[in-house]
Amino acid sequence: MNVEKFAEAMNEIDDKYIMEALETNKSTILRLNWWKFHKIAACCLAILLITVFSFGTALAVSADFRQAIISFFSPGYTENELHEIDEGHRSGSFSMEDTLFSFLEKFNNENMIEDVTIKKEHGFEYIVLPNDENSIDVIVECTNPHDKLLVVMTNNGYAETTGLWQVIGYQILDSKTANDMIANKK
Repeated sequence: MNVEKFAEAMNEIDDKYIMEALETNKSTILRLNWWKFHKIAACCLAILLITVFSFGTALAVSADFRQAIISFFSPGYTENELHEIDEGHRSGSFSMEDTLFSFLEKFNNENMIEDVTIKKEHGFEYIVLPNDENSIDVIVECTNPHDKLLVVMTNNGYAETTGLWQVIGYQILDSKTANDMIANKK
């Protein structure tokens, strides 16, 4: 077929058929793009859900992973590891100070962290930082002026009482981090 015959054949096609063919192609292209977009969105959502559920499971199961997440999101827990106390240290006292002093005595006597002792010349020196009505952080002075001990305490309420205080974790902080925590709480 030469150019002349092709041009004649094209002239004989009715414009109605050309317009119909163009419209069909446009709607097919849009439908395919819309379908591809939804498949991509569904895959992304599935990946996101799998990641969230895996993250939640790992957070619940692994104490090391939980500690890494706490270290990442909380600047107060960056230098040293937060030592969790499984059952919490309880003194059987309703007084927050009695429970704290009992724990600090145990900390010094049992040498819970090597080369770290709590300053006790004229009693313990500490600052209480409330988190909420049932939870506090206590920053305690150590014999080394560059170290501070962070003690995490909770109050477990009992009917018709003020509740029993217990220590649920402790960590060594550097002075700068401890001062930043104090400044942020005030």
